[in-house]
Amino acid sequence: MLLSKVYMKKYSSIGRLLTLGLGFALPVAAGNWPGWRGPDGNGVSPDKDLPLRWSGKENVRWRVELPGPGNSSPIVWGDRVFVSQAIAAEHKRTLMCFDRNSGKLLWQSGVTYTADEPTQENNPHCAGTPATDGELVFVCFGSAGVFAYDFAGREVWHRDLGKLNHMFGTAVSTVLHGGLCYVNFGPGEQVRLVALKKATGEIAWEAAPPKLDPSEQSGGPGGPGGPGGGGRGGFGPGTFLAPQMLAQGAKSGQSQLSPAEFAALADAWFDKLDPQKSGKLSRSEFTASFASLLPPPPGADGPPGGGRGGGPGGMAAGGLFTAADTDQDGSLTRTEWQSTFARWARDWDTDKAGSLNEDKLRTGLNASLARPGAGGPGRGGRGGMGGGGGPNGSWSTPIVVKASDHEELVVGFPNRLAAYDPATGRQLWVSKGLGGSIYASPVAGPDVVVALSSGMGGGSAVALRPGGTGEIAESQRIWRLERVKGGMGSGVISGGYFYTISQDGIAACLDLQDGKTVWEERLKGSTSRGSSWSSLLLADGRIYIPNQAGDVFVLRAGPKFEVLATNSVGEPTNASLAAANHDLFFRSNRALWCFMDAKP
Repeated sequence: MLLSKVYMKKYSSIGRLLTLGLGFALPVAAGNWPGWRGPDGNGVSPDKDLPLRWSGKENVRWRVELPGPGNSSPIVWGDRVFVSQAIAAEHKRTLMCFDRNSGKLLWQSGVTYTADEPTQENNPHCAGTPATDGELVFVCFGSAGVFAYDFAGREVWHRDLGKLNHMFGTAVSTVLHGGLCYVNFGPGEQVRLVALKKATGEIAWEAAPPKLDPSEQSGGPGGPGGPGGGGRGGFGPGTFLAPQMLAQGAKSGQSQLSPAEFAALADAWFDKLDPQKSGKLSRSEFTASFASLLPPPPGADGPPGGGRGGGPGGMAAGGLFTAADTDQDGSLTRTEWQSTFARWARDWDTDKAGSLNEDKLRTGLNASLARPGAGGPGRGGRGGMGGGGGPNGSWSTPIVVKASDHEELVVGFPNRLAAYDPATGRQLWVSKGLGGSIYASPVAGPDVVVALSSGMGGGSAVALRPGGTGEIAESQRIWRLERVKGGMGSGVISGGYFYTISQDGIAACLDLQDGKTVWEERLKGSTSRGSSWSSLLLADGRIYIPNQAGDVFVLRAGPKFEVLATNSVGEPTNASLAAANHDLFFRSNRALWCFMDAKP
């Protein structure tokens, strides 16, 4: 639906008067958090009076129940707080508006969408964060389209961009700049970068992802395969298990396993699977213990072998048990386990090199184990793995970067970081160096852009200067890292350092000059669930980092690791914080919270 010409003229003038009269149109720097990762999309707040400590009862301004879980983050403009919210039972995708001072729900608008769209159970629909310019609020409801609402909750326009289809679902956040609204519409078969006119929803331009080399189409470290691919061994259990075997079993920095290392890994895994040292495991015991071997994979919340659907690790567990139970008696002994690994070490070393690299492991595992069912569109619900293609794709949100005499729209795609002219969509430059799974958004600092990719065995990271042209040569990068601890959340830059959090809850500080690790520490919270999907927030020399248990760690930004506070409300979250006018806004799977700084 597009605006009529009459309404457009009225809206342009009356809308501005209404927002001014109701106190909405505060300058961004004065305390608004207008979109994903704040005023500049980099996770930095200018606020100097944010709360340091809080709990479920301390320094709480308000808490309001939400109708269901969600991974999108709140945004704030003046006296309004907005958050996107799916209501699965009613097939609704909505935008909710709350009073910033009291938490009262002012309105909830949206659409009903009953067509199939796959996702993973811990990534509900409406995972993208909305954005506002103080007049309209722009939100992407995935396959249901992009919508613009006014501050009274009335739909102004919507634009259908096609259907999305990915096994892990989507999280498309809107980005505003000038008169355009940008979305990285994907992952899926119709993935592309789209610029919409804010006033009407008309498409201003579209840009396809950068093309990959043939060798990259078939996979590689840190991100095997391309959309619909799955690596040289195909998409299957090996996609998830091979990098973990390599990471856990090989000597530090090595990219292959010797037969002795492979045998040692088998023993180490069986020790974890059999903590009672009984020497024999039933299928149910094996499957229940398998989660202890692997961190949560991309798109899964909690242990891969646990939960209602189990995720890819849970499906691999069944295949491993069947393959290693050589006498098929329904139980697995240590001897069977060891002999199976010994046989694999011989059979998978096809070129007789005396070692197993990631490709050999992936190919061997996919050939030896039952492959996970891909399901079909809409069948990725509770723990499922529906959707097309392999696990790779881009969930990255574009950022606008200043580069000398112009601006660049920078976004991460599988295996590429690229920049576009924000006005026309013309590609300005492209850089190799990333893997196939891009969850984090790029982060910009003074004359630098840092981007990360993820993978089960580790991701990669690149740092470069904006303002380039064409294909960025390796020599033009500031640095590139391989096998970094990949994460879902985006980092922050402060004082010459880049800070990030891995998916398994390890915070790190890197020197921006050379990418070397300054410190790396596991954040220990209120429970054993230390994994994190959230992005970092930087304010007044403090870094705020949520984990999935609902803890928020406050670190001092600097070359020395220092935890200033650990705060918990006991409600799990995958969302990121918002900061506005001295308050923090926290979205859990149960509620929306507002924390305040207690003044003396």
